[in-house]
Parts: sequence; structure tokens; C-alpha cells
Amino acid sequence: MSKIQTAKQFLLDKGFPGFANHSLCKSWMIEFAKLHVTAALKAASEKAQVYADEGGYSEFVDEQSILNSYPLEKIK
Repeated sequence: MSKIQTAKQFLLDKGFPGFANHSLCKSWMIEFAKLHVTAALKAASEKAQVYADEGGYSEFVDEQSILNSYPLEKIK
């Protein structure tokens, strides 16, 4: 898994150094992200599609069904 930036590093990279050291701003960003991650995981658990081979011996989850279960357009 690739490393995800911290809220502070994200703000610094976007050119907001004053906000990057503001603990309230960082905590709001983290809270916002947690809301969407929770919603995305719930959507993935409900929308993931499982397939089995013809004999029914081997099952697998369709990766795209998980990746597409929570549209990025919901993050505003």
C-alpha cells in the first residue's frame, strides 16, 4: 500500500503553511476523511460482488466492484 500523506503534509503541499500547523484545521480534515472512509467501507461491504468457479470450489471478490462502490464525487 502506498503511503498516504498526513493532513499537515497535505496542507503544506497545497501551499497553506499557516493552516498546516493549526490543530483544529487538521482535526477537521481527519474527521472529514474518517466519515468518508467509513462510508466507503460500508458501501464496499454491501456492494462487493463474489464469484465462484463452475464447480463452486473457489470464490473470489471482483476487485472493481469494491473500487467502484463509493464514487469519489461524494467527497465534496
